[in-house]
Amino acid sequence: MSSTESSGPPGMSRRRAVRVRITGVALDLVLEHGLDDVTVDEIARAANVSRRTFFNYFPSKVVACIPYVPPAEPEAVQLFLSDRSVPTMTALSRLMWNQVSTARRESPEFDRFHDLWRHEPGIQTEMHALFARLEGRLAQLVCLRESLAPDSVEAATVAAASIAILRVAVERWRTDESGALLENLIDESFDAVTDAVILRPDDS
Repeated sequence: MSSTESSGPPGMSRRRAVRVRITGVALDLVLEHGLDDVTVDEIARAANVSRRTFFNYFPSKVVACIPYVPPAEPEAVQLFLSDRSVPTMTALSRLMWNQVSTARRESPEFDRFHDLWRHEPGIQTEMHALFARLEGRLAQLVCLRESLAPDSVEAATVAAASIAILRVAVERWRTDESGALLENLIDESFDAVTDAVILRPDDS
């Protein structure tokens, strides 16, 4: 079944199904023709929606190409907030792992976006905006976990560091040709930072 024909996985809401269909079609067209040679009108026509409907879902063709990334599952957020058995950075890495895993499961086009991003640098600006929004959300969660003030420098710093680590993992995924899963690269990147800051006996 092509992206144009698909309405989304069973149980998906109609709105989500339309969103998924538009993204699938946008990816089809941009992967075939390139971002600069595809218009909003062409995407809308291929997705069988009006131009107005397209803009009800997406502000631009670039955003339409980015699969929906759902919020972290409530259970994962609650575990992050309550589990004091691990450091906050470890808890953050687990939370981001969960969110990426959920996105892969719920967004049919997640892995195809990898192919697009490798060849379309025009996607980069929107991805930076996505990371910025995620950083703000992580800072809020760190404040809640650590009972810090909303404008806490500590929370902002931890969130910024986590996003920097995430960027490394995502860039590795973007350029990867081996089929590595993004969530595994996230684990590796966080582990690399942990290994680098732990003082080993032979380092003393």
